[in-house]
Amino acid sequence: MANMLSLINQLSPATKSSGGYLPHWLLFISVVSIFNSIQTYKARDLSLTRRVYESAPRNDVTPLSARTFGTWTLITSIVRFYGAYNIVGNKAVYELCMWTFVVAGFHFISEWLIYRTCKIGKGLSGPLIVSTTSLIWMLLQKDYYLS
Repeated sequence: MANMLSLINQLSPATKSSGGYLPHWLLFISVVSIFNSIQTYKARDLSLTRRVYESAPRNDVTPLSARTFGTWTLITSIVRFYGAYNIVGNKAVYELCMWTFVVAGFHFISEWLIYRTCKIGKGLSGPLIVSTTSLIWMLLQKDYYLS
């Protein structure tokens, strides 16, 4: 058990000496998103993607669109993973990481309100909550992590 705790400590992102959970959140969100991306390549079943784009015509959510979305998600996951380990004192990485949440939020809100391919429900709630909460958290904590 002590070895497991030591390994977890070694893999955990560093934060400021005074604490802070944002790097751990970014790591968590990154890992979850990586698994989400993988499923878009593996699954022949599009039910998870269709859950997000619930109002889209059935033939608009294709294996190609799912993989494209998975690729986009994987890119943001990589940026967030890198950010988890490098946001303390690094303005460029911090802002790049923050922009991934801006783009994600814009995408989901525009699909909901402009293109009407999404509706509030199980599929859209998660991505909206994660993108807005993370963005607000990063905006509020920017000075803390960059000072």
